Amino acid sequence: MSFAALHGGQLAFERLVDYHNHGGKPTNVEADIQQLKDLLGDEHPRFKELQRVLGRLEMSRKEDEAMEELKKALEKARKEVKSHEAYEIEMLLAEMYIYKGDLQKALDCKCLREDEGASDARRPLYKAIISLMNQKEQEARTNWKDFKEIQHMTVPPSFYEEEFTEFKNAVNLLKQDVGAATQGKRK
Repeated sequence: MSFAALHGGQLAFERLVDYHNHGGKPTNVEADIQQLKDLLGDEHPRFKELQRVLGRLEMSRKEDEAMEELKKALEKARKEVKSHEAYEIEMLLAEMYIYKGDLQKALDCKCLREDEGASDARRPLYKAIISLMNQKEQEARTNWKDFKEIQHMTVPPSFYEEEFTEFKNAVNLLKQDVGAATQGKRK
């Protein structure tokens, strides 16, 4: 997996669009948690594989366990001054916060606040998701435009409005699911 594909945001965008294709199929949660720990413990973590495992854990409603492992790995990477690894792990954590509905925690992540990843399309993509979930469509459009401009540097260009509509529909479905899951946990 090239960093261009990872930073181009295509994986994150595809994951959002594919979110509803899972259909709640059960996974082997214990094996996924162990695989997450193993991947995070690797000298050179494979971030594409980490995203897949995290996606399965989210869809199994085990995001809290996954997030705890990510937080430990982030702290370790920061202590060992592995800035790129820390950045990538924090991006995964920000994505998990979004899928969990903790939008402010996602915005508080250093990787979304600072410009160190200025060529990383995930930053404006995640901000666009958060903006739409907070009913700030104009802000979402601005972030979407930034996302497409950065993505254009790494992948061929595509039409903005049509994709924005697909993106908006996917975020609205995600928002409904997050709301339903949050209501279910409160009961």
